[in-house]
This record gives sequence, C-alpha cells and structure tokens, in this order.
Amino acid sequence: MAAPQLVRGLLAVYGPMEAADRLASGSADPRFGEHNRGHAREDLARIAALGGRLLTRDDAAWPADRLADLDTFDAAAMAPLALWTRGLGVTWLTADRAVAVTGSRACTPYGLAVTADIVSDLARHKWTIVSGAGYGVDAEAHRVALDASAPTIAVLANGLHRPFPPGNADLIARLAADGLLISEYPPGVETAPDRLRARQRLIAALTAGVVVCETGIRGSTRGTAAWAQRLARPLFAVPGPITSPASSGCHDLIRAGHARLVTTGQHIHDALTR
Repeated sequence: MAAPQLVRGLLAVYGPMEAADRLASGSADPRFGEHNRGHAREDLARIAALGGRLLTRDDAAWPADRLADLDTFDAAAMAPLALWTRGLGVTWLTADRAVAVTGSRACTPYGLAVTADIVSDLARHKWTIVSGAGYGVDAEAHRVALDASAPTIAVLANGLHRPFPPGNADLIARLAADGLLISEYPPGVETAPDRLRARQRLIAALTAGVVVCETGIRGSTRGTAAWAQRLARPLFAVPGPITSPASSGCHDLIRAGHARLVTTGQHIHDALTR
C-alpha cells in the first residue's frame, strides 16, 4: 500500500492519535519508525519556532465540513491529513462566511480597483477573504482585507518557513501577524508547479464561493475556477473591457455559463446568503 493510502487507512480505523503512535513506533509499517519520527520532531520544532502549529483532523478548528468534499476525489486531490498554520485566525477555517477572491498575477489597474471594491464590500459584511498571497489580485485582496481588519487566509504552496512569492514578503509577514497562513506542506518544502496546482483545490474547498476578479483566457486562475465547479461552489466573475485580454478569461467563464456575472461585493453577498 502506498504511504498516503496507508496513513489514510490508519486514520479511518484508529483516529489521529493512535495512528500517529503506530506510525512512529513502526508497528504499522516498517517504512515508518525512528527516521520518520525524527523528521516529524524537526518539522514540529520548526513550525513552533515560527510561532505556528500543526492542525490535525481531530482539532476543533479543522474545517471538516469544507474539506470533506475533497475526499470524494482520487488520492492526489483528497483533503490533506493536516495543515501547517501561522497566525491568529485558526478558527476562521470553520467560518461559514468565507469567500475566495483570486485573479491574474499580472493584473491591470482595473483589476486592482475591482478587487479593492469587492473585498471592501465583503469585509463590511463580515466575510473571511481567502486567497493565495500571489502577486496581483491575490495580494490586493489580502491587503484590502487586512486594512479593513477583516479576517483573511492565505493558502501557500510551500512550507511556511519562507515567504512565496518573495516579492510579497512584507505582505506575508502581515498575514502571519494579523491574518492566517496555511499550507499542507511542512517547513522546508519549496514551491513547485504541482504544488501550485494542488493549492487551487484548497482555496476553492475552504470557501462558500469563488470570485475571479480578472484573468486571461489561459490564466492559472482558471484552475481554481475549475475546482469551484467540481466542488459545486458558486463561481462569480467580474467583466472587464471587451477589448482587454486581461479580462478574456472572465468573459469566457460568464459566456459559458460557468460563472455568474458580478460587479460588486454586494452582489456576491446577496447570492451567497439568500
């Protein structure tokens, strides 16, 4: 049995605590034991030194209702076994009012303005803003939420030992102090293309809906939009100038009937609370 399937099987039978004991002792499988126990101790020490902690499935703050939807997919897309966290808002993970706001890294001034307006509206309605701390729309969504003292969660595609992208180091430090950083990867794990893609499913799963503020026809944001559809999360897209390639992905989502056209945060709030 592959290691992830073994761990999931042990969790299903024994629960987190006994499963961990069996893996650590090596009684569950000879591949686990002192070597892995040593790595686990190092990982836990590193996250503690960063002021964070490991959140497991038996924790009251575990977003079970949200992440359970991922367990209907294959092993590569299933919910993580644990989440590494830094910040003050672990309980935000179980908030009913959480919405993902995402879009292009190379966004236009129009995209930034739209994002700021929408997040400001959502913050007034006490929504938790979830995004990926990337350049462009993601960063603007987090900044506006932080400035409004609204809860905001950044889902990273690397361990929490290093800010990524590095150009957003100051923003990520603010999120660690006044928001919440989460990752399914332990400290020391670096960003990779497959981890960036895997992160998209968590951004969609942790929320009641996904808002695409601006994206091109081939933008990576389309992956998060696709996960919203797979998970039956309401998907919203903001239209832009018809001559702007930067909004062509939003127009395509709207035209295909995959996303609902919105222009304000109030539209999103109304759709998600009716």
